[in-house]
Amino acid sequence: MARARDDFHDRSHTAHRLQTRLTPAQEAIAVYLRRNLLLSLDDLLAVMREFVCLSVSRSGLDRYLRRHGVGNLRNLLQAPESSTSSARPWASSIV
Repeated sequence: MARARDDFHDRSHTAHRLQTRLTPAQEAIAVYLRRNLLLSLDDLLAVMREFVCLSVSRSGLDRYLRRHGVGNLRNLLQAPESSTSSARPWASSIV
């Protein structure tokens, strides 16, 4: 079975276009909710399935969050206090 190419090296088996369930706008919603509400992955999955996209998977949502740098909730919780209090003015009234 001959191929119409000049080289005979193995190529990557990764898909050229990755299958995604969420649009870029829906991904932005997930990242926004993660950064501002500090939802766990399971809580965020429930919100996304209820209000944004019914067919999103837990592993897919985790990949989206990691791709945008908000995959680790501990890192978000350890953010400097000044940035979290200015981003969430209601946070000081809850304590």
